[in-house]
Amino acid sequence: MADTLRIVTCNIRNGRAFDGMDSWPFRRRRLVDYLCSLDADVLALQEAYAFQIRTISRGLEGHQVIGDGRNRRRKGEHVPVLLRRDRIEVLDSSTLWLSDTPNRPGSRQPGARFPRIATTATLHDRTTGHTFTLANTHLDASDDGRRLRSAELLADWSSDWTTPVLVGDLNASIDAPELSPLLAVGFRDTCPPDAPGTNHDFTGRADGPRIDHVLVGPPWSVSAATVAVRDGRPPTDHWAVVVDLRLR
Repeated sequence: MADTLRIVTCNIRNGRAFDGMDSWPFRRRRLVDYLCSLDADVLALQEAYAFQIRTISRGLEGHQVIGDGRNRRRKGEHVPVLLRRDRIEVLDSSTLWLSDTPNRPGSRQPGARFPRIATTATLHDRTTGHTFTLANTHLDASDDGRRLRSAELLADWSSDWTTPVLVGDLNASIDAPELSPLLAVGFRDTCPPDAPGTNHDFTGRADGPRIDHVLVGPPWSVSAATVAVRDGRPPTDHWAVVVDLRLR
């Protein structure tokens, strides 16, 4: 329906990883076809390098890309957001580092191997006239303490966001203790409890952990939510989460 907004999040697996026949050159067309089929108004990606973003943005015509890389030169892995130009206007955007110095590029939490970031944007939906804030992130994969600290930072920042939507690979199920700060400030999961898993490590299975999420604040209502499982060789090691939202 015209007044629903489709938001998709997908970890596309970093293109520099050696995954045999699942490495980037062998699956890039498959991934573009998969993402195109999801028909997103707002498409959030994780583990994306610039060369992957270029390939995807060429395949998804009519989308604007926002987001910086996570290292101190704003290069390296991104958590970009692709926005349908004819529907979504970007009012402002920024990259925040999930650290105690969020505006310092390349900053990280103590003990972290890599910096972690959130791409945030205030967006205007030309179709409905609504304005909202979207944040896309990818939390630490190896340490629940660092995930907890990241969730605390995001929860704190969200107090300044307009009708927020938080998406990304949170590397934890929604009931994990480290995500509790997000639920405490009013975010809720959009997928039903029996939704398929998202992380499958290129097996294509749907019974793995669901660690990729679209979380929304109270003003949003959910028209539909699913995990986009497909037959055949998987395009990435995570299935995408696809959610149709309305503002009440």
